[in-house]
Amino acid sequence: MRHDVTSIVEQVNKKVFADMEKHGLEWTKCWTEKHFQNLEGHYYSGFNILWLSCQPFKRQVYGTYLQWQSKGLQVQKGSKAIKLILYRPFSKEVEKTDGSKETKFFKLLRTFNVFNIEQVKGNIKPWDNVELKNKDTVELSKKAEEFIKNTEAKIEHNGNKACYIPSKDFIRIPEKKAFIDTKDSSSTANYYGVLFHELTHWTGHDSRLKREFKGFFGSPEYAFEELVAELGSAYACNQLDIAVTPRLDHACYLKSWMRAIKDNKQSLIKASGLANKALTFMNEKQPIHEISAVA
Repeated sequence: MRHDVTSIVEQVNKKVFADMEKHGLEWTKCWTEKHFQNLEGHYYSGFNILWLSCQPFKRQVYGTYLQWQSKGLQVQKGSKAIKLILYRPFSKEVEKTDGSKETKFFKLLRTFNVFNIEQVKGNIKPWDNVELKNKDTVELSKKAEEFIKNTEAKIEHNGNKACYIPSKDFIRIPEKKAFIDTKDSSSTANYYGVLFHELTHWTGHDSRLKREFKGFFGSPEYAFEELVAELGSAYACNQLDIAVTPRLDHACYLKSWMRAIKDNKQSLIKASGLANKALTFMNEKQPIHEISAVA
């Protein structure tokens, strides 16, 4: 099972690294533009979004063999399963140094197999047009605005630079009117993409998730936190139906990201986990929240 997880991580690392290297400043995070779901309507999240983005299928609906079978559908003979990652929590009683015992909680990585709707035969009409369509609009998203408001983050709209300042614990971002349509993205998508990047940084404050903000500009440590923020932005925009392209001012970090991914095979899944944890933190700030889990 551990071998399966390692294999998936290595393949996603290879795909992302190759795309970064090939496209350079034109690199676009493909996983921000798609919603992958199972046949019951559950949306996959976290690292699985990256992995499913690497698959060759046009449809975005998946299910396990038994799930398809329960709907009277049959996986076509010779179809190759896609292995996804699932965190399985478990507890274990351990002995402390003083001889007493305590219960500790852990998360165990597991894999499970799914098949795309294009790999099954039978009546698949019930899933026609279930995939969400990407939005291409400059209008503000009420859904996103409410989500951001509920985080209670301090956000200041002024200047021409977007940043999170840990020492003052607030976000600075240009006014909405400063964001324009680009070749592959609307002004709205660009605005929320930048804002959720900074909000992901905001979750790492000592009073919240306590991520370490260390390293100088351009260093691997600095770039790793930037990768966490970019993934966090991607996952938030994905959840809130906003497609987004990468920030142009982050293009200079690509080489650092590439080096981290190449030298440390676990860096991408680690960054993905931290980004998913950041989204979970923001989800828990909502009146009715749905905790995002890697599944």
